Amino acid sequence: MGIKKIAFTTLGCPDWPFNKILDEAQKMGYSGIEIRGLEGKMLAEEMPQFFPENRTATLAALKAHNIEMTGFGTSVMLHDAAKFDAAIAEGKRAIDVCQRMGIPAIRIFGNNIPEGENEADVIARVASGAEILAEYGQARKVLVMMETHGDFITLERVKAVFDLVKSKNFKLLWDVGNTDYIYGDDFLKFYKPMKDLIVHTHFKDHIRGTPGDNKSYKYCLPGKGDIPIKAIVKQMIDDGYKGYFCLEWEKKWHPELDDPEIAYPAFADLLK
Repeated sequence: MGIKKIAFTTLGCPDWPFNKILDEAQKMGYSGIEIRGLEGKMLAEEMPQFFPENRTATLAALKAHNIEMTGFGTSVMLHDAAKFDAAIAEGKRAIDVCQRMGIPAIRIFGNNIPEGENEADVIARVASGAEILAEYGQARKVLVMMETHGDFITLERVKAVFDLVKSKNFKLLWDVGNTDYIYGDDFLKFYKPMKDLIVHTHFKDHIRGTPGDNKSYKYCLPGKGDIPIKAIVKQMIDDGYKGYFCLEWEKKWHPELDDPEIAYPAFADLLK
């Protein structure tokens, strides 16, 4: 396909220093990186590359490698009432760093429907948090994206959140691996109603297991599993999608996965 806007998240290379990330991305034909952990740090404000005194050097290194930062992956989860205020504060700190560094977006989660809680109440809580962060981000020119993740991977739940949020600075990050647990090859059931809200993607691959039992699904190299990656990419391009196709290789959470030296070229080759 010759796609130029391909990226990977730094979750896949937790042991690489920043300069190696840039060197390898350039060498492998990537044009973007999504920041999800740098040199052991997961919070934006704790990453030395983003300290005010290092801003100029960091941006110069990115420019020299012709690599852009596509976004920042926070751990913000909005479902938990007890941790809601802390999640909002974390999101705002990340937005502040992104504003300083020219990172265009942050990723957040709706995440879970806690046992015993009314689903509509949880969805309303997630939407209210998304609204707060989206408004905060809009003033700082930083987009807020909710990823399809956890219990928020069905059309009904994801759409319910977006129906409640009024801010135009709130968009969707489609993790195609997570919605595959529900829709499989029928990805259009989720994609078509939500496509106009999708501004970023996470791609992974797995061998499908027992429906309803996510743990029976086995991660594998891109193109070696059951997710119809090429069909999804073609559909999005045909529909005019202008964002990145981003590999989320979860090496940090799953150390048994192949090293990034294997996984990153596999994804780049698949999209060529």
